[in-house]
Amino acid sequence: MDKGFHVLSFENPTCPVIEQNLETCPMNAPCYDLVLSDNQMPEMTGLEFFLYQEQKGCKIPTGHKALISGDISWEEQKKAVSMGYKMFKKPTSLHLIDHWIDGILDQEF
Repeated sequence: MDKGFHVLSFENPTCPVIEQNLETCPMNAPCYDLVLSDNQMPEMTGLEFFLYQEQKGCKIPTGHKALISGDISWEEQKKAVSMGYKMFKKPTSLHLIDHWIDGILDQEF
């Protein structure tokens, strides 16, 4: 189902803080509605990316971020979930991801 999102894909984690090497997030509002990140990326894990964003004052609500991974340690998974990030284990059904997105849309848009 088309939800009207403009989808962007990146090989490595990116956001204004990383792109401009800033100390704090320069945005007044979230730069994305939601983020679905693979946990295994070349430069850092998805969890490291989310934690980095949080430390820098990211405006994207924690509940609007999800990790997807087929190989994430129990400790990392527990930390991600306890911090409020959604966790999808590979292989996962696109229906489950779609349901998560619908929950966000029902709350805020």
